[in-house]
Amino acid sequence: MRNMVSAFEGLTALQGRLRSLLPSLKPGHAAVVELMIQEPLFVLDATAQQIAHRAQVSAATVVRAVRSAGYSGLPELKKHLARATHGQDSSSAARSLSQSTTSAELTEVIVASHAESLRAVHGTLNQHNLARAISTLRTARRVQATAAGTSLPVAADAAFRLTFAGLAVQHTEDSYSAVLAAGLLTDQDTLIAVSHSGETPQTMEVVREAASSGATVIAITSYSESTLARAAEIALVALGSGHAELLTESSSRIAHLAVVDVLHAALTMDLPAETPHP
Repeated sequence: MRNMVSAFEGLTALQGRLRSLLPSLKPGHAAVVELMIQEPLFVLDATAQQIAHRAQVSAATVVRAVRSAGYSGLPELKKHLARATHGQDSSSAARSLSQSTTSAELTEVIVASHAESLRAVHGTLNQHNLARAISTLRTARRVQATAAGTSLPVAADAAFRLTFAGLAVQHTEDSYSAVLAAGLLTDQDTLIAVSHSGETPQTMEVVREAASSGATVIAITSYSESTLARAAEIALVALGSGHAELLTESSSRIAHLAVVDVLHAALTMDLPAETPHP
């Protein structure tokens, strides 16, 4: 599994990590994991059969779902939930927005959603992969940043910030030019590909071209088992808040920008290059 389970992650981080797995799970497993996210206190006190009944699956599916989420079994999951729910912040963003929402309520929802996204990064960002990304960028001859659609501002920010960190970075918003540039990369170069869904066709075309040129691909995405995350040599996963459904993509942009800031700060501060054990 790409994202190691931390014994010390808070509830928001744990929920964020679980949400990043949802698109890759079988429907029955996803139903159980969704229950872990939405009703952690219930799961903490329930038996496997009670969880199965609530999720409308079999007890065997519950066990397999727990394992697919990265835990050895229900006891380990409950141990992590107990730690995560201890002293949890009871304030959270509203789950939906409507035409009756006031500007004050909208502000509260968006700010809370973004704040939660930043806290959730602790649960989704694999520190081993982060250290590898920092080391790779530090030694890269040239870096290309690429994205499409709503992820373009993150790639542009990455190009700007990493240039200030002393790297030779190129970025173009034109997907055709990006593919051509990726074809000129070598095994001494690095591609940073940003995509919320991890399935953007234009971005994946650039990734395939860069990989075929021998470049190291670093992905910044929201889902740990997306096509982009699986295609990249190094996946940096950061998923936005799931409390305000319409804001998941914009909240993920905030989380992705935080990852860029971490990379920039690490390179600027010249932090030690040691890679921790996974």
